[in-house]
Amino acid sequence: MKKTIIKMKLNSRADFISTLNEIDFNFSAPYWQHDRVFVPKRFTRDKAMPRLSLRTIVKDPEKKATYALVMRRHFEDNKFDLVNATVVKDYSETAHILYQLGYELRYEVSRRREELRMGNSVSVYIDKIDGLPGYYARIESDLSDVDDPADAYQDILDTFKVLHVTGNPVNETYGEILESSKSEPIVKVD
Repeated sequence: MKKTIIKMKLNSRADFISTLNEIDFNFSAPYWQHDRVFVPKRFTRDKAMPRLSLRTIVKDPEKKATYALVMRRHFEDNKFDLVNATVVKDYSETAHILYQLGYELRYEVSRRREELRMGNSVSVYIDKIDGLPGYYARIESDLSDVDDPADAYQDILDTFKVLHVTGNPVNETYGEILESSKSEPIVKVD
């Protein structure tokens, strides 16, 4: 599926939720996701190489987890991603297949996620990433073959403005943000 996706760092999760509640949009209860992100050897994002995520989803702790394999290719110049996902039954076997195909584990990202659907083609998420401060909002728009990704990108930016979310889009993946936060020097304050 072709998608345009923008994520922004939220100044206030409560204000974001309140703004959407005012127009009768409500988020789901939070649930947990854990992604193990695999990449091909010599992976670089600028070449639109595919990333494969082996995802664990726990929406209810009393029920069994769901596992999915998600393929994502990001095309920065064209402002869209190709995203395909399928449910997998055997997590370990799928991980072994990825290793056998020559993919390497690059990142592990755990998050608490809340979601809402706006119409048939737009999803809004609030993510709290384990190990990072604050919250992120992510809006995804499903694109048809006739949709212009640049127009969809601008529409999402305009939507963020209407929802009072300011700042610049976050272009890094959650894994990249986590990796860079670990490499930043720790400053001691006396």
